[in-house]
Amino acid sequence: MADDENLFAYAGKILRVNLTSGEISTDPTLKYAKEWLGASGMAIKILYDELRSWVTPYEPANKLIFGAGALVGTTAPGACKSNMTTLGPVTGGWASSCSDSYAGGQLKYAGYDSIVIEGKAHTPVYLWVHDESVEIRDASHLWGKTTWETLDMIRGELGGADLHAVSIGPAGENLVRGACITQDTGRAFGRCGTGAVMGSKNLKGIVAKGSGAVRVAEPELFMETVSKTREMFKRSRTLEGMRKYGTLGGLAKKQKICGISYKNFQECVLPDDMVQAIDPRKTIDTYEVARQSFPGCAFGCGRHVHITEGPYAGLKTEAPQMETMGTLQGRLAIHEPTFMFKAHAYCNQMGLDVDAAGGPIGWAMECYQRGIIDERDTDGLKLNWGDADVVLELMRKISYREGFGNILAEGSARAAEIIGRGSEYYALHIKGQDLYEPCRGALAWCLGTTTSTRGGGHTTGAVADANPDHDVEKGRLIFGVDNPYNPLEYEGRAKMVTYMETVHRVNNCLGICHMNTIHWDLEHLDLPHLAELYSAATGWETSVEDLNRMAMRQLNLEKAFNLRHTDFDRKDDLPTPRDLSEPIPTGGLAGWKMDEEQYNRMLDEYYDLHGWDRETSFPTRKTLVDLGLEYVADDLEKLGKLGSG
Repeated sequence: MADDENLFAYAGKILRVNLTSGEISTDPTLKYAKEWLGASGMAIKILYDELRSWVTPYEPANKLIFGAGALVGTTAPGACKSNMTTLGPVTGGWASSCSDSYAGGQLKYAGYDSIVIEGKAHTPVYLWVHDESVEIRDASHLWGKTTWETLDMIRGELGGADLHAVSIGPAGENLVRGACITQDTGRAFGRCGTGAVMGSKNLKGIVAKGSGAVRVAEPELFMETVSKTREMFKRSRTLEGMRKYGTLGGLAKKQKICGISYKNFQECVLPDDMVQAIDPRKTIDTYEVARQSFPGCAFGCGRHVHITEGPYAGLKTEAPQMETMGTLQGRLAIHEPTFMFKAHAYCNQMGLDVDAAGGPIGWAMECYQRGIIDERDTDGLKLNWGDADVVLELMRKISYREGFGNILAEGSARAAEIIGRGSEYYALHIKGQDLYEPCRGALAWCLGTTTSTRGGGHTTGAVADANPDHDVEKGRLIFGVDNPYNPLEYEGRAKMVTYMETVHRVNNCLGICHMNTIHWDLEHLDLPHLAELYSAATGWETSVEDLNRMAMRQLNLEKAFNLRHTDFDRKDDLPTPRDLSEPIPTGGLAGWKMDEEQYNRMLDEYYDLHGWDRETSFPTRKTLVDLGLEYVADDLEKLGKLGSG
């Protein structure tokens, strides 16, 4: 039961586990929830307040926070996301990842909203949370196992085929910087290297099982609001496509808008013959054996396949989403249509983020193409575009930090620093985080990606302004700009990104999948709907303005956290040199080139909207004080990183 009988939606307790001492304790969720909204909001508050500036990602003093969204465990549309937050090894700053998760709901049913993990176990362990019982159990027999093997062994050990785990594979154990944490067998807490932090703590996995329930403050109003919002999805033009193929159904659209990487972003469209060969809809139609949805999702984009022919015959796996197709299949120019399914399964087993594989491998292949590296660097491997066997071997080498894989395991930014020889230009990253996102030709997408506080990524502010299917008039009403869906328009992009930064943070805090919101389709949930759901669930009257204030407070604390732990400033909010200097070579936008001067004016507008210093990107004292963060302003002033104005 909750510590406070009047607390609703939240489970009521934050579990704290020190792996060094074995100490287990709890804090009341109410200590944070009124001002910090939910999972990722409470997490950045805890990290900022409790980590000193000298802490580095792999030290025992670092903390890894697993949290379930505030609406997870309710029937709110899309309430299926959990969050991992830490000081991350990829950027050296704020690291936050979300995943569809059964384990998050079970954590709340057990009575906890989050787990704050610190210290380092002397030997491998996993955490077993079962209602009031919290055990740190030996995992020596699980160390070295894949995440798939780990799940099977834990279920056998604890006697529950219905148990769900989040775990790391060999990549996390070997501190691969881009290691992820896998939910069961098919969904990942990707980007940022949260799996490597988990590995540094000798923590193999977390298993939760609860027999409680999540209460809402106003059940009738809440269910009315749920029914009303679910009716909205009947107007969605994307619903059936998502149900059938997930985001993989968007390949043709990506081609049309120059939105997919080919040969490490040398081009932004795939060759026509490759598109025909790899169309994932054909593979799903041929090999699908089951579909999957997570609790609360309005449509369910998961599907499972059994590949019965070709080089990967016998493979049984959940189908990937667009990211795997873009960052591994397209980027590496692989024509075998089932490769994306094999690569996705392998990354999930190893606990290796797909971008942390595709990014450095794409960099290496282009360096090989241009004669910067050769077989003397690559353990004798010929890194030719389209060679699926070589790519899988490199993924294995990365996961075990073997040979050339030990360099690639650092990510393309650090790998380029190690190799040198002019290879830095071909490392496509923002703040050290390997890019999946093609930034040329979609300026609101690009701006949201480059300014992201967790490093390159489209899920903390980017707007899909190149989407030709969006209702322009509705977009004008939502974003308050005249021309929201001209992706080559600089005007108004900063305003759009600022709005979406709030949407994304509210989603992540509440545990709402972005695809159930206007991130994906303007007919889906927007801030007014999220405010209604949260108000009815918690009994705390919460307006859109309240959500925006909490999201901006969170964003500024993320920014301050980065300023404490990194040297990020304005230069780190710019696109890659390739994006700024090369025109799009082929496709519908052939010849278009980003204007660096106009981009910088757009960035000025973005800083102005946030109350940040144009020259440095640093928050000003006024901005922080207005958000109730005066103590943060004092901290930044001592560091010499407080913006003027």
